[in-house]
Amino acid sequence: MTPFGLPFAIDPEALQLRVLIWPLLFGLGVYLLLTAQPIGRPKPDLSERLRRLDVDERIKMELERHDERPIFASRLLESMLRPVMEDVGRLLRALLGRLGLGGGEELERKLRVARPGVEPIQFFGEKALSGLIGLGVFPLMNTLGIQPFGVWPVWLWLVGFAAGFLLPDADLDRRLAGRRTRAVMELPVLLDMLTIAASAGLALEQALALAARQGQGAVAQELRHAVREMALGQRSVVEALEAMAERAAVPELTSVVGQLEAAHEQGLPLVQTLSAQAEALREQKRLRIVAEGGKASVKMVLPVALFILPVLFVVLLVPAAVDLMRLGG
Repeated sequence: MTPFGLPFAIDPEALQLRVLIWPLLFGLGVYLLLTAQPIGRPKPDLSERLRRLDVDERIKMELERHDERPIFASRLLESMLRPVMEDVGRLLRALLGRLGLGGGEELERKLRVARPGVEPIQFFGEKALSGLIGLGVFPLMNTLGIQPFGVWPVWLWLVGFAAGFLLPDADLDRRLAGRRTRAVMELPVLLDMLTIAASAGLALEQALALAARQGQGAVAQELRHAVREMALGQRSVVEALEAMAERAAVPELTSVVGQLEAAHEQGLPLVQTLSAQAEALREQKRLRIVAEGGKASVKMVLPVALFILPVLFVVLLVPAAVDLMRLGG
């Protein structure tokens, strides 16, 4: 034992300032390297420098910067890891693009619909980061001694990497499915508004503007965007509806837009068309609710069998067994 009662001795040399200052300086240098990226960052060309001198262009660049959504909740992690993630994502997308796995326009459309503000390079950076996290789970458990079934093998490490790498794709598909479900739930109400407006004698443009003001949700937001384009004269009614259907990427909305375009171009009565579409979507909504209810009942089988039935058996059988033992005694 040492004079201070510690099981080990403290070397006074280890407490000197010159021994402590070098690790601190090294950590500070790594931090600045990750945040500022002075090495390897391309320098802006002359046109980019001139653009920064223009006030209008600087305002536009600032607005575009505000449109970007943060990846990390922490500002420190956002400033440190986001540039690294973007560089890794850019490299990974380029490598997978040569193999035909870069996603292309389809991935850009999905991200624009489900995760606005997230670019493909950031998405691939998320895939690489989640893959590395999945890869490090089992080695970390081996290091900490968490081995209920023995040492975790290397092939399981690769499985963890694959699962983490594919996790952002599963999350993106889940977001798209949820958006489609919400759109199917919102469409009948919007079509009822359009039907009431059309039966009151309003034209298609006026009915769309009224439904856009009164509606709520993702479809109403896309409809307001289309009405704004029509009001500014950027697109005609048909073009604005087609652009709305392409942005939303919901098959049910595309079908409704096709029916509205046909009725508008051929001069068909809007009330009957909208009423038929609303009734069909309402029936589809009912079938979707029934299907989701069936899935929920199947998902409840496992929790009921594992947690509820054993407790019920214990509550019922233990008192009966005690009474039988008393009678037998």
